[in-house]
Amino acid sequence: MRRAGFTLVELLIALLIVAIMATAATYSYREWVAYADAERALLQLTSAITVAESYALSSGRVVTLCKTVKGNTCDAANWSQGLLVFFDDDNQHQVLQSDDRIKVLPAIGSSGSLSFYGFPSSNYWQYQPSVSKEQQNGTFVYCDTRQMQNDWRLVISKTGRYRVEKTRDGRC
Repeated sequence: MRRAGFTLVELLIALLIVAIMATAATYSYREWVAYADAERALLQLTSAITVAESYALSSGRVVTLCKTVKGNTCDAANWSQGLLVFFDDDNQHQVLQSDDRIKVLPAIGSSGSLSFYGFPSSNYWQYQPSVSKEQQNGTFVYCDTRQMQNDWRLVISKTGRYRVEKTRDGRC
């Protein structure tokens, strides 16, 4: 006569299956979080670029995007700490009056780092209201610090157009 229940072998096989599924789910979740962090950082950056372009074209004034910590000066050590969009009429790459600030964006978080490689400077990006030889181009690079292969770059042309692509140049 057989009693209801499970044998030790059946329980061990069930636990093994659950452990394998939990391991796969954990990796997928971490990968998804890393992708979401990268996407959020790039959306924040494209938002700042679009705002800068829009304000420059509508007002006829020079607009600058720089790295910031405090939100009222260009004072950050790196681009991951925050972004500041402001009118830069004197072309000194610093906010002179508080009403010149257009938008302040917070830090992108600890899961990635953001850097900018531009010409003539990597400390700011500037949008001129009319295309000129001083118009700046450059590349923002987002590097995932968790090594999840979520490295992206945002390339900006002199006309202000940008494209986002996976980075393969080893800058991370």
